[in-house]
Amino acid sequence: MKKSIPANLLYIFIGSFFYAVSVNSFTVPNELAEGGVTGLSLILFYLTKMSPGLTIFVLNLFILAIGYRYLDKETIAYTIVANVFLTLFLSFKMPWHFIPQNTLLAPIGAGVFMGIGIGIIMLGEGTTAGSDIIAQIMRKYLGMNTSVALLLIDVCVVLPSAFIIGPENAFLTLINLFVQSKVLDFVLEGLNPKKSIFIVSPKYRDISRAIEEQIGRGMTVLYGEGHYTHERKNILYVIINRQEVMSIKRIVESIDERAFMTISDVQEVAGEGFTYLSPEAQAAMRDKQNRLLRLKKRRQKNNRV
Repeated sequence: MKKSIPANLLYIFIGSFFYAVSVNSFTVPNELAEGGVTGLSLILFYLTKMSPGLTIFVLNLFILAIGYRYLDKETIAYTIVANVFLTLFLSFKMPWHFIPQNTLLAPIGAGVFMGIGIGIIMLGEGTTAGSDIIAQIMRKYLGMNTSVALLLIDVCVVLPSAFIIGPENAFLTLINLFVQSKVLDFVLEGLNPKKSIFIVSPKYRDISRAIEEQIGRGMTVLYGEGHYTHERKNILYVIINRQEVMSIKRIVESIDERAFMTISDVQEVAGEGFTYLSPEAQAAMRDKQNRLLRLKKRRQKNNRV
């Protein structure tokens, strides 16, 4: 069942608090950096003492204005709310700072709180905008895998920060990013980062079109039959990353609330959309798909004759 608006706002509120704790109590006191927009705001903070909360809010609004087409209106609304909460929480000085004698504990703590915070915000149907939207733009125009794009963005932010916070703290920041990615995986989907989804709905064409346009995932249409009614069923099968589970569930629920949907773990995935393919390999795969489609249409035509 869909969560109510107050429940989503509560998720975003709690997630924003954990996010701010990570930055204000772990990252900044230990002079660490971050990836994405948060990393840029921290670089500006170390250089100019400009408030990270305000910088994050302005940068995310700018990115939202550029990439609004990649998110539905509901997600945009929740994302704006998340950024308001983040700005407020980041503006408050936390009553305690965690500065351990063992330097490894600081990035681990920052990663744990950041991963929990982002995960809870996403469970509330919001996003932290920033690098997520930039990664989607890179996937569309550069053909780059989303996870690879996110990693590239983080590296491009963390490497310059080494000249400000020092190489040792920059390396500790990489540990922070690794920990928060694993915690985020666990919050959203447990330990498995890939999922397979079967969707059974008479509105399968609308659902598949929306998934393709909004998320950019290809899918397979399987043909089945209801055992009791002997009614023909069209079944969508799609493999997705852990970040995309909530988005697909929202898409399906918005188009057909009665749709039957199962979500399963996938041990390993390889191929287009999950591993990088060169432009030549992508062209060859498209040619193969087009040939199979033409062959299928020819067989259907022969069967009708």
